[in-house]
Amino acid sequence: MAREVPLVAGQHAPPQVAMGVAMPSAAATGPEVVSAAYAILNQHERMQLRQQRQWIEALTGFERNNRYVLRDTQGNDIFFVRENSTCIERNFCKGACKAWRMDVYLLGPQGIQGGEASMTPFIHMERPCTLTCFCMNRPEVLISELGSGRLLGSIFEPFAWCNLQFEVRDPANQPVLITDIACCQWGLCCPCPCDGAPCNELAFPVTDIGSGQPVAEVLKKWMWGDCVQCMGEWDNYWIKFGSASNPDYKVLLVALSIFIQMRFFDRRNQKN
Repeated sequence: MAREVPLVAGQHAPPQVAMGVAMPSAAATGPEVVSAAYAILNQHERMQLRQQRQWIEALTGFERNNRYVLRDTQGNDIFFVRENSTCIERNFCKGACKAWRMDVYLLGPQGIQGGEASMTPFIHMERPCTLTCFCMNRPEVLISELGSGRLLGSIFEPFAWCNLQFEVRDPANQPVLITDIACCQWGLCCPCPCDGAPCNELAFPVTDIGSGQPVAEVLKKWMWGDCVQCMGEWDNYWIKFGSASNPDYKVLLVALSIFIQMRFFDRRNQKN
């Protein structure tokens, strides 16, 4: 019998420590920081993920660590996400084998303007380097809680030929949610940054593996900056949490949107 997904708020996965994950120091990350961040997550049914434009990268093409802002429906900054990959990983490692790591920060009183010194990281995402070849050593990102080291789960990309498929897995490494879309969609075949165009958006519906019912959605909206790097804003995603009221699952859906971006739409992969 298929296992049900605990989507109700407060039903946290049992604490597990992420083994083999090289996490940065998080001495300032305590239970109160994580609780405050989860309390904020509980207030939102959807969030916008926007990549911050970096002019040095736009003008020179030299890859820098990606930076994202998570916003609410009114455009208010909620969380900050920063990549912490090395120069070699960013500029010389490509495709499905590429390693990267990111941290999600709780903003301080001054918000984004206060800089990273005023923020506190509370979630860590680790994408280890893998020797991926067809169905062997498929890409995976581990998501853990800083401070305690509790493993929330992982995002796994199975081998799916032409489809774009990702599995959201629980701490026991069991798949609980899945998104699987065909490659023959307007938003993939003919991406267009014009609002209202049929190919302006690309939807990744998220399905509960246990019930087979849709429970959430990740929506990519094409921007002018996707087509011309120094023109307009960069990547734009909407994460619709739907039935996923558990903050752990909301974090995993945020990680899913970042993994989709890094795996298929990041410029360093498009140079392959």
